[in-house]
Amino acid sequence: MSCYHGEVINLSLRDVTILNKFKIIDIKKRFLGVVKIYTVELPSEKIEKIAKHFQSNMSTKLKKEWYITVHNRERIIIIFRTRIFDLSGKGITPVHGKTLDVSYAEDRENWNEMINYAKKIGIPNSQCDFLPEDFSKRTY
Repeated sequence: MSCYHGEVINLSLRDVTILNKFKIIDIKKRFLGVVKIYTVELPSEKIEKIAKHFQSNMSTKLKKEWYITVHNRERIIIIFRTRIFDLSGKGITPVHGKTLDVSYAEDRENWNEMINYAKKIGIPNSQCDFLPEDFSKRTY
């Protein structure tokens, strides 16, 4: 795998220009274009440094907690403002708008810890899907 993909909501960042450092693969617009979900390509060899850089740039302006997902087929990194979870992607099948079912996850205990943390900080169940549905079929 030569890269990771990152799923980043513009409002989750203090400075959205951070995204210009990476190849933008896709932009989905929601709520009349106010919310933009960027899919960016991230180099594998710098992924830990990139994850910390995203974390330090996360916004608190809307008094809402956010997360950023960085993934390839094997590894999923969920970045919150105060924690980073590094998880296995094996056994994960996301469904948009539904809390991720981790029943068959290789890393089930850590996934459950991350989902519980997300709910504790106020992430709604409908936003606990964490991954695009096609993540296991993508070319990274």
